[in-house]
Order: sequence, then C-alpha cells, then structure tokens
Amino acid sequence: MKQNNLLLNISDQQLRQAGLTRAQARKSLAALDYRDNDVFRHVMNAENPVSRKILTMYLSDLLHRRIVWIGSEATEPVKANFREKGVRYDVMVRIRDDQGKSMLVNLEMQNYRMAESLSLRSQGYASRMVSDQIEVGGSFDFIPVLQIMITKRMPEMKASREYLHYHRYTNEKTSKRMPKERCRTLWIEMEKTQALERIPTEQWRISDKITYMLRYSRDPKKQKIIHELIEKEEVIRMMEEKRMDFLKDTSYAIAKMRMKYDEMDEKTVYKKGIEKGMRKGVKKGVKQGMVQGIIKGKVSLLKELLRQKWELTERDEKDLDSLNEEEVNQIVQVLNRINTPKDLHEQLKKISDPKPQAENHAQFAFSQD
Repeated sequence: MKQNNLLLNISDQQLRQAGLTRAQARKSLAALDYRDNDVFRHVMNAENPVSRKILTMYLSDLLHRRIVWIGSEATEPVKANFREKGVRYDVMVRIRDDQGKSMLVNLEMQNYRMAESLSLRSQGYASRMVSDQIEVGGSFDFIPVLQIMITKRMPEMKASREYLHYHRYTNEKTSKRMPKERCRTLWIEMEKTQALERIPTEQWRISDKITYMLRYSRDPKKQKIIHELIEKEEVIRMMEEKRMDFLKDTSYAIAKMRMKYDEMDEKTVYKKGIEKGMRKGVKKGVKQGMVQGIIKGKVSLLKELLRQKWELTERDEKDLDSLNEEEVNQIVQVLNRINTPKDLHEQLKKISDPKPQAENHAQFAFSQD
C-alpha cells in the first residue's frame, strides 16, 4: 500500500529523540491500528471535515437515519465533587438527522482488559450523559443518548452470528419500551464481522466495512479484503489517511511511551511488590508495590521524554514525582502540547485545580417519544 511509505518519512533526528532504530519505529508504529484509543479518537473525533464525514457515514448507516449535522462535545465532563469518579469519553458527539431530531452519541473503543466490567462501565457512561443535561431548577427532559461500545467479543451475549446488539429500557414481561424511553446502548462485537467474508464485499453495508476495518486493518490474513475495501471505498481510504496522518504527525517519543506502557512486564512489577511486602511485613505491600512500581515506571518514562525538550529543574522533577497514576496519564494525553517548563506547570496547575470550565451549551427541550 502506498500510504505505508509514509512511515519511511521519519527523520533521523526524530528517531534519535525517540531512542528508536528505523526498524523499531516501523514495527512499533505500524502496529498501531484503529483499536488503539488514540488512533480511534484521531480518526473519529468529528473535529475536522474528514473525520466528520467518516463518522457521519458510519452513524447514518448504523442508526438507519440520515444525519445532516454532527458536532463534537466535551470528552471530559467536569467533576461535581472531588469524590466523583472521572469520566473520559473516547468520541462524544451531538447529531441531528433530516427530521430535526437530536441525539448525544458516545463511541467507546473497548479493546482491552476490562471485559468483565464493560457492562457496568457502559451504564455508568450513559447515566453521566443524561445527568450532565439536567440542571438545577430545570425539568428532567433530556436529549436522547446512545452509548456505542465497540468490543472484540462479549461472552455474555447469546450465541448469534449478528455482531450488532441493541439494548434499551423495556418492560421485563412484555418487552415493550418504557414510555418516553431515550437511553440506548449498542454493543458491537468486532470479531464477528469476519462472518461477512462469506459474501462479496459489494453486498456489505458501509457500517459493515468500517467495523471490519476497525478490527482487521492490520491482520496479515485479512489483507486481501482490506486492500479491496481501500481500493473501492472512499470512506475507507479516508480512514487510512487519517491513521497514517496520526502516525506521521504524532510525536514518535509519545508513541514510544504509549507502547512502553503496554509492554510493562507485570510479572516483574508483581515480584517487586512481593519483595516490598516481605520487607515491610505488611499484607498490603504486594498491592502497594505493584501500584508504585507502575507509577514510578511511567514517571521515569515521562521525565525521559521531557528531558529531550529541556533540562528538567529540581522543581520539575519534584512535581513529576508527586503525581499519581491518573495524573501521569492526564499529562501523557497532552504531552504534545508541553514544550517548555511553562507549558508543564500550566498543565500541572489544571490537574491540581480542576475548577469547572464547562462549555456554555444552549439547553433545548425536546419531546421525542
């Protein structure tokens, strides 16, 4: 594929900054596909014309409605209090169809370890999408919400060849929808899209092709079909161009850090936790050792990357050492915006003083039964 040649455009300076050989850069970065959260957000975030077109075509086909407008919403709602668990949506958009009906849609790429808690996670996210629309002194009227959970497989689902599973509030006996029901969840089992291979790609729907691409774009055994989709479908070519733009434009040091996080040896961390627990003679030592080992590893990687931009001061290192795991992850998400000590301390201030910075959205009353 011609687009793959973009990986060859990494400069020697970029490689030295990231501490990678050209072969390592090719292998590590090319392995990032749409199942990687950052790649998924970059391709589907609706913050530019290309991404909006991709997402509009995908949602229009999935939801069987003609979407005429789509706009990005805040992906990190402001916490109401310090005890509240933070939420970070992958792709949050507001859509409007040709009938004038609006809806909030959150797409979550859930391709990793928390399979056992995905159902609870989905319900929590959908509840937050509703509660954020309800204001003091106002009514309980809210815009319909749709939570889309894109997963590998869901063992809890009944045996079915279908890869789409719609869930909504219904009467347990009659299966009739709740009056004025406006909350839906769509589960998408990506791996089941390989059943589509039994029929020609010309018979696939657009949403079939995009979902298949999300799962199998880098699978060596599926490349014949992938190449066919890229050649025949403009929206698939657009997806690949956005993915390659991400790989080309994103700091390769950041990409290295993300890969390192994923490759951290859990056995080594676990062993350190046991040793620390034995030394202290405390049962909690194992768990604490594991957590602290992971945090220290991430902070060390973060320092290494920042040192490539400027010489860290004693204050810089002290501030970084004081971060917890969630705070480190927040810094990593905006690492490409941090190029000076001033940038770093501005981001640290935002983390330590998360005052409400909610966007002023006009509130509308809808009656969509």
